[in-house]
Amino acid sequence: MYRASAAILPDKSGTNLPTTEGPGGEPGARRSTPYILWLTSLIFVTSFVYLIVLRYLHYIFCVEELASLTNVVQLIMTLRVIGLSFEVSDSFYGHAQHGSITRQKRLLEAKPNILDILNYFYHFAGLFTGPYYTYQMLLDSQEPVLFKKWSPVSEIQQRALRLCWSVPLFILFSKLYPLDGLRSDYVWEMTFVQRIIYAAAVFVVFRARVYSAWAVAEIICITLGLGIYPTDSEPRIVVGPTNLEKELKGRSDVTYSSEAIVNLDISEIEFSDGFRSGIRSWNKSVQSWLALYVYSRTNRVELTMFVSALWHGTYGGYFMSFLVVPMCTSVEDIIFKQVPINPITNQRPTWFRYLYILTFRCRGFDMLATGFLLKNFEDTHRFWSSLYYWLLVVTLPIYILDKLYILKKSLGKSRRKKDL
Repeated sequence: MYRASAAILPDKSGTNLPTTEGPGGEPGARRSTPYILWLTSLIFVTSFVYLIVLRYLHYIFCVEELASLTNVVQLIMTLRVIGLSFEVSDSFYGHAQHGSITRQKRLLEAKPNILDILNYFYHFAGLFTGPYYTYQMLLDSQEPVLFKKWSPVSEIQQRALRLCWSVPLFILFSKLYPLDGLRSDYVWEMTFVQRIIYAAAVFVVFRARVYSAWAVAEIICITLGLGIYPTDSEPRIVVGPTNLEKELKGRSDVTYSSEAIVNLDISEIEFSDGFRSGIRSWNKSVQSWLALYVYSRTNRVELTMFVSALWHGTYGGYFMSFLVVPMCTSVEDIIFKQVPINPITNQRPTWFRYLYILTFRCRGFDMLATGFLLKNFEDTHRFWSSLYYWLLVVTLPIYILDKLYILKKSLGKSRRKKDL
C-alpha cells in the first residue's frame, strides 16, 4: 500500500533525489540542505504574506472583498504550498543525513515536477472544505490494489449516517438561533443565562454545519482512495502509515483504514473532559499541519495558535478566540493537578467531571466559538461584554498567579545555585 522500502532510513543509495558528488566527495544534497531549509522558510512567510495581502486588498484598491468561498480555497492552497515545500525539504535533509539517522521516516522518492505540483495544489478533493492531505498521500491513493480489492461502501455508509442527523440539526438550530441575533440589540434584553444558552445554541449550529461538510469531504476522499492505508500500518491523520516495518504494498489480504483522512473525532469533541482533548479532536488535519510544520519546529504554543489565527483570517474575533486558548489549557492543567485521577477508576471524580464539563469546558468553548463566528472585533467585544468576559475573568488571575509562582520558583533555584 505504501513504499516502505523508500521510507525507512537509512535509505537506499539509488534515490531519485539529487545525490551528485560535490568537492571532497560531499553529496550535493548535503551541500544544498541549508539553502533548501532557508527556501522553505521563505515559502512559509511569503505564502502567509500573500494571504494577508489578498484579504486587505479591497482596502487599498477599488476591488471587491475576497469572497468567502475564494478565501476557503486560498486557505487550503496555503497549507498545500507550505506542506509540499516541507515535504521536499525534509526529503533532501533525510537523504543527505542518511548515514547518521536511524529513526524511521517517510520520504519522497523523487522531486515532483511542475505538473505534479499543480495537480496537487488544485486537486479538487478537500479544496473547498479540507481535510488537508500531503503530496505523498495523493501519490499513495494511486495504488492499484485500492481499485481492485478494496470497497469504500462501509466507510461511506458511516459518513452518510452522520448526515442523517447533522443536517436536520443544522437546519433546525440555524432557524431558531441565527447568528445575527448576537449582533442585534435583542442581546441586551436577555438575561445572562439566556445569553449563555444562545451562545451554546449558535455553537451547535456551527458544529452541525462542520460535521456535515466534512462528512461529504471525507466521502469524496475515500472514494478516490485518499488516506486509505492498511490497518496494520497504524495510519495517522496527515502523517499516513506510522508502522513501516511490514511490507504491505499491493497486498489484497489486509484490512484497510481511513484514519489518515478522518478530520474530527465527534465523541471526543462532544464528551471529552478537557479543552486540550476537545481542540485536538477538532479539524485534525490542520492541527497535524500546525504540529508538523510549526510547533515541532518552534516548540511554542503561543506562536502555533497565532499562526492558526492568522491562517483562519485577520479578523479581531479570530485572534481574541485563538490567543485565549493557550491560557485556558494552562489553567486547565492547574485545575487537573488539584483533582488527581483515581488510580482504580482511572478517572477523576464523577461530580467534578460533570461540573467541569458543563461549566468551564463547554461554556468556555461556546464563548470562544462566538468570537470565531462573529469575526470582527466590535461584534465580538460587544457580545463578550454582555457575558462580562467571564472566561477571562476566571482564567486570567489563575494564569498570572501561576506564571508568577513559576518565576519566583526559578529565581529561588538560581539564587541557591549562586550560593553554592
